[in-house]
Amino acid sequence: MLNHEIKEIWEGDAKVYDEGIKKTLNEGKSEKEQWADLILSYAPHEGPLEILDCGTGPGFFPVILGERGHHVTGIDLTENMIKEAEENVKNAGVEASLRVMDCQETDFADAAFDMVISRNITWTLSDPEKAYREWKRILKPGGRLLIFDGNYYLHLFDAVRMKKFTELDERMRAERGRGIFSHNGKEDTFAGISKDLFMSSKDRPAWDLAYLTELSFTKVFSIPDIRTMLPAEQEQEDELDRELHAFMPLFLVGAEK
Repeated sequence: MLNHEIKEIWEGDAKVYDEGIKKTLNEGKSEKEQWADLILSYAPHEGPLEILDCGTGPGFFPVILGERGHHVTGIDLTENMIKEAEENVKNAGVEASLRVMDCQETDFADAAFDMVISRNITWTLSDPEKAYREWKRILKPGGRLLIFDGNYYLHLFDAVRMKKFTELDERMRAERGRGIFSHNGKEDTFAGISKDLFMSSKDRPAWDLAYLTELSFTKVFSIPDIRTMLPAEQEQEDELDRELHAFMPLFLVGAEK
């Protein structure tokens, strides 16, 4: 049931997220180049790679990595996200395979990919433990897993964090007329199920590191805040942005099979 609710939310938000991706693809040359450089700095070998992007959304990773000569398969639970991704891939003139599929239970063969990557998707999964087991299965020996995500709802389980979140949310509403998790006039679309999400109560990336180690991945590591590796994004931040990102930074968890 939870998986269905998550799917319905992303179906409705596809256009909103696509607008942001299109802006970055069309105007944020430095930003997208830095993202591609960051991902490929962990490539397991030189030459063209077979890469799986889990929760591809509007297709940001298939575009920027396709432009570097790699073949990306992008999967997403929602039809609307894949439609947006198909348009963005076509407009960029790159080749990619795009499919509607649950990243927690794929139909790919064992050891199919050199890299499995994801951005801002694991926090939404109904069963991330199952997803991590699946991603290991479809990675080639020596393949790399990269997970970009954040602690978006940990404040619901931590009184100290809730106090800070409330303060920042009030400032956001006063200065920008919207809350932290609202966009285009919409309130937080995940509010109704946020407490039920598996990852919401987990202290991350510590939880991810422990579970990937339990799965016998090798070279498990994390970067708690990757903003320093994306200076083009930092240049666009004001004081409130910096406080928000310091409070819930985008982290990277990586591992090798």
